[in-house]
Amino acid sequence: MNNLGKMHLPNLPDTLRHFIYEKFHGMVKIATENHEKGLDTGPSEKGKHKIFPSSRFFIAILLCLCFVSLAVSTSNLGVSMTCMVKKTSALSESEYTDEMASMKRDVNWTRTGRSVTETPCMERKRRASEAGDDVEKVHCSQANLLSWTPLEQGFVFAAQNVGSLAMLVSGTLSDRLNSKWTICVALTLIVVSNAVIPLVAHTSVWLVFAFRVVCGMGDAFLFPSATSLITRWFPPKERPFAIGFVTGGRQIGSLLIMPLAGILCEQRGQFGGWTAIFYLSAGIGSVILVIWLVLSADKPSKQFCISEAEQKYISRKIEEESLGKRTERGSPPWSKIARCRALYVGIFALVCHEYPLVIMLQLLPMYLRDVLQLPSGLTGLIAALPIGILWISKTLSSSLSSVLTARKPPILSKTTSCKMFNLIASLGLGICIGATPFVHSTAFCIVLLCLANGFAGLHTPGVQTALVQIAPAYSGVLTGISFGVVAMFSIGNKLLSNFILTEGTPDQWKIVFLISAVVAILPVFFFTLWGSADREPWATNQGMSPEAETQSQRSQSSNGSDNTLTRYAAAINKDLDLEAA
Repeated sequence: MNNLGKMHLPNLPDTLRHFIYEKFHGMVKIATENHEKGLDTGPSEKGKHKIFPSSRFFIAILLCLCFVSLAVSTSNLGVSMTCMVKKTSALSESEYTDEMASMKRDVNWTRTGRSVTETPCMERKRRASEAGDDVEKVHCSQANLLSWTPLEQGFVFAAQNVGSLAMLVSGTLSDRLNSKWTICVALTLIVVSNAVIPLVAHTSVWLVFAFRVVCGMGDAFLFPSATSLITRWFPPKERPFAIGFVTGGRQIGSLLIMPLAGILCEQRGQFGGWTAIFYLSAGIGSVILVIWLVLSADKPSKQFCISEAEQKYISRKIEEESLGKRTERGSPPWSKIARCRALYVGIFALVCHEYPLVIMLQLLPMYLRDVLQLPSGLTGLIAALPIGILWISKTLSSSLSSVLTARKPPILSKTTSCKMFNLIASLGLGICIGATPFVHSTAFCIVLLCLANGFAGLHTPGVQTALVQIAPAYSGVLTGISFGVVAMFSIGNKLLSNFILTEGTPDQWKIVFLISAVVAILPVFFFTLWGSADREPWATNQGMSPEAETQSQRSQSSNGSDNTLTRYAAAINKDLDLEAA
């Protein structure tokens, strides 16, 4: 009402003056109500800013490339293991007879004086023939491969998850640190670990284990930092899409490296076989590191090519969550985090989602080799198909989730949307994985594996989005805790699976698949009942209480209303001056 006293009105009759005051009161009331409802349409209010094309979409592409680098460096092990380690089972008598006959043919061929270049494999055969039958019964092609036991292979697979346990620390710091530089550290660790593994593999399996741990530490820095950066670049309604698009880099990286790894496995003589897989992974990661270093930014205000309109749009939308400045952020409210039911439910739903993906992302090439009897070159290509379906599924479902929750009023609330997608995902994933080992047709088996990954993609707008939404100001902390717990279960999963798969028989694989199916289906019950994607009342910045936050929002609303009154008062003064003139 103070703005009434500031109005400049020319000398007018009292009746007209009273009419003007009444009209002004009505306009002020409507403007104030619209402002409080978020419907202010005054001159200073900007409209919506589309995500494509935009600087935040460009940042999403850069983050996606970072996850491509991570996936290339972690998914390479599944295919590599099929051609870098000797088969544990001994040769059958018929296989041994054929191998010895091949040895004798090669030796007789060289003794006849015929012109022939003796290959390394032929040389080993000749020496074995001269030594008699007292030789190790292995294929000649496996002579330079690694002699790791199934348990040692399990430790190498689990090493990445051991490194990922660092998320329990990195997650607590990611909301305070500069995300650009922490992601640079992550990519550097990933590149170095892959470049060194071929150099130390023949020395000790435990050196390989150590550098896979380093690769996992890169994952531990990357994921919480990316999540924290997403909350600073993307308004709440766009985050389901952003999370799906960015983390889709995992599937793109797997699609890239698996077929190439299968080809390199077959090219032992020309490219060096499995060692080339790790060097290629390090090269891809190095290129992405340079791109990220040059083009990325921690927040919109530091991006060199962002428009002023987009920067203001992002700032206005994110201010509603009281994220505050990164450098001024207080300690997380640990006691309230420890008592948050939505967090516990989300974490264990995430564990149940990630547990079956161990088969899909790392053990699948071994299943295709052991049970479906596919050659190494074809193994990488077929293993990439389900991963491609996973990428398509999570990208489309995340976009659909954003549409369902972004409308005013929303078609579905955030919690309802997350529960719906997660229910379909868990149920479909569990059924498809459980049915796979009972199918004897290779084609139908591959179809079931693709369907399983299609359902798994729906977890992205499900539990993964829920964990980001419940506390945006501490998204890095919650991501670190969540995926730290996932890493613990993944270590046990990989060790247990490799302990069961001592010989890789169909019956042993059936046990592994059934365990994963039971775990996958559990969230159908507990996440549907108790899951949540609504922001927790304690999830505010700098330890601010809900009452203090409410008072702050009222103050902002009051300031906004005063600005609205001033704009309308100025407009009326202008009109009256023109009328008097």
